[in-house]
Amino acid sequence: MIASIFQFLCGLIFSLFLPRLPLMVLPRLNVMDGQLAPFPMPQPVDKHLISQMLIMSTLWKLSFLFALIPLAVGYLILTSFASPIAFGLFIGAGWAILSRLIPTRGFSFPNTPYSTDLIHELNEIRIQEPTCCDSAEIVWETIAVRCQNCRTSHLDRARPDLGRLRNDGLIGRFRLLFLDGHPIINNNLDD
Repeated sequence: MIASIFQFLCGLIFSLFLPRLPLMVLPRLNVMDGQLAPFPMPQPVDKHLISQMLIMSTLWKLSFLFALIPLAVGYLILTSFASPIAFGLFIGAGWAILSRLIPTRGFSFPNTPYSTDLIHELNEIRIQEPTCCDSAEIVWETIAVRCQNCRTSHLDRARPDLGRLRNDGLIGRFRLLFLDGHPIINNNLDD
């Protein structure tokens, strides 16, 4: 009985975290260095941020395919015989797919931290001339896009994971796995 529960949990954990691995690993490779500010510094709103957001959005959408692997393997094994690990693979992959499909905020679809609307808003902030002060430096801090000099807020959206190299060790990697790219702080007023 305990062995069956352990096998089920192994399959479940593997299939829940497999879709999140590309988002956690690929942007942090040296080849993909996007000339971003080092973690955890505020990121300037520039063309490097916009391109990194587009890359992260693409990786987040493609990670859906990584959830299909344990779903298919679990289904194929379950059609032959009942196996706890196959059931865990099937349930975990199904949950990973559903968590990406179920809308959370204003029935927006899909539930992504790298939405096209957010990327467009950031690009508009990048393109337009800031009028908040004479020497405006617009950066994306943890909780908002602000001017570094006068502290005027240009966009009240928390910063998701940008795929930068991190120095917070194992705890930070677990946080990335659990949050799936979403920001740790939710400061949206329409929630």
